[in-house]
Formats: sequence, C-alpha cells, structure tokens
Amino acid sequence: MITLVLGVVLLAAMIAVTPFKTAEQVRALNPPTFAADTYVAESFPKIVADITERATPIEVLAPAVDADVAAAGEEYGVDGGGTFTFPVSATGTVSSVDTSFAELRVDGVPEGDVLRIPLGAALNGTPVRDAAGLAFGDFPGQTEFQNVANELKIAMATEVLEPADLAGTQGQQVSVVGAYATGGPPNSFIIQPVSIEAAS
Repeated sequence: MITLVLGVVLLAAMIAVTPFKTAEQVRALNPPTFAADTYVAESFPKIVADITERATPIEVLAPAVDADVAAAGEEYGVDGGGTFTFPVSATGTVSSVDTSFAELRVDGVPEGDVLRIPLGAALNGTPVRDAAGLAFGDFPGQTEFQNVANELKIAMATEVLEPADLAGTQGQQVSVVGAYATGGPPNSFIIQPVSIEAAS
C-alpha cells in the first residue's frame, strides 16, 4: 500500500512539473521544411517589383561599369565580395536572336559594349537572387540558398521568357528589367530578365 501511495505521489509530482504545449507551440518548435519552389512562387512578384524599382538604366550603368566597376558597384550594385550584381533596365532594338541570346542595341550605350538577354543555358537565377538583396543568412543553409536561385531560373523561364517569345522579335523594340552580374567578359552585359515587354 505504501509503495502504491508513493507511486501515485511521484506520478502526480512528475505531471506537475511537466510542461504541456499547445499544438501551435509544437508547430513553432518544429517549423516546416523549407521549400524553395513554394518560397519563389510566393516571392517572385515581390522580387520583380523590388528589382524594377531599383533598376539603373543600362545607358547609365554600362559606362560606369566600363570606367570603374568597383565605383559603379558601390553606387548602383550589391557587393558580392569581389563581384557586383546590379538591378538594371534597358529599352532597345533586338538586333539578333538565336537559341542562346537575344542581343539588344540601346542608344547611349558605349560602342563596343554588347547587351544580351539569355534564352538558353546562360539563363541564371543567381544574379536575380543577389540583386534582390536575398542573403545566405535568410535561408536554412547553402543548399536552400542555391535552390532559391534554381527556382528563380525556372520562374524566369516560364513566367518571363515564354510569354515574351523573343524568337520572332528581331528588329522590334523591347524593354527588359533584370539583373546583371560582373565577372564575365569585359564589355559584355548579360541581363537576367525578370520582366520583358514590347516597347511602344
């Protein structure tokens, strides 16, 4: 009998000191696994709006980058530790199109500079991610950080390039907003697109 009473007392004491959590508290302690596709689906319109708002016209950016990339990066870009990413806009004439690029001719851009919109393998979500100010610390880890760039590339292909259908636009005027990252060949500006429209 004494043993039984002691057992009941011990059980009551354990219950008294055991913290019980609501379902909401349990969910807060165990957040759902990060899903890059869901994140980008929800965030892409916001990213487009942010890059559009901060975009520097290419006729301003290109001569600045040609003259001093570090100074241009400080004024217009996002520092990536030795490289820079820039939100950029351009309106010009499509001078040529192939399976890889649409090349633009824009008044005010220095002679010798080449402006391209990637259509194939050169499409890259990393400059868009970085130009939008998304940082490694915003995500659970390196894998998720890279997955966001991969999902941005998919969004750019399906939501920007497919509707724009640049294949038949040679000789036409278009406006593009996107991101340009340094580190490629000199005088080459590849604009990773977040929006493309026919220019009036």
